[in-house]
Amino acid sequence: MQDSAFSGLDEIFASKLVESHEFRSWFLSRTKFARLWPLARLLQVEQQEAQGGDPWWRNWRSEATGRLAAKMLFVFEVEQTKLRFALHVESVTRAEELAASEKGSYRTLAQAMINQECFLNYMDFETVLLAPQSLIIGDARTLNFDRRIPFETVAGFVPQFCQGQRAAA
Repeated sequence: MQDSAFSGLDEIFASKLVESHEFRSWFLSRTKFARLWPLARLLQVEQQEAQGGDPWWRNWRSEATGRLAAKMLFVFEVEQTKLRFALHVESVTRAEELAASEKGSYRTLAQAMINQECFLNYMDFETVLLAPQSLIIGDARTLNFDRRIPFETVAGFVPQFCQGQRAAA
């Protein structure tokens, strides 16, 4: 479980995605969906409707089934083609939090969620890890994610991620 001091990082990250076109573009440009970023719309309203009272960005699959899912789910749509894709995002500050990723469970569950109405019918996905650079470099389990984005680079947009970096040091 995350330290209470860092438990709000997920919410801060999600809020910044909604508020800042620049941050959303920067984030998408670091995924395999980079070429779609100018056309992709974050389906925040649709996700909120599907979530009900829970935070719109929380990956509700894990709570509904008890199975492992990344903490955050962001579904995007290319309006011209109606192509939907998802980013399953996990943020960790310590190596112990990577134990759950060892068997590729995040990818397996993300694959199982494809083309399901309750997950907004996304057709493709990528798993993304947000973590301190030292953890990304020093722990092979981070390779179980499609993308790894260091806190240090996120901190350029979201300064609170500097605190997460210092906690891991």
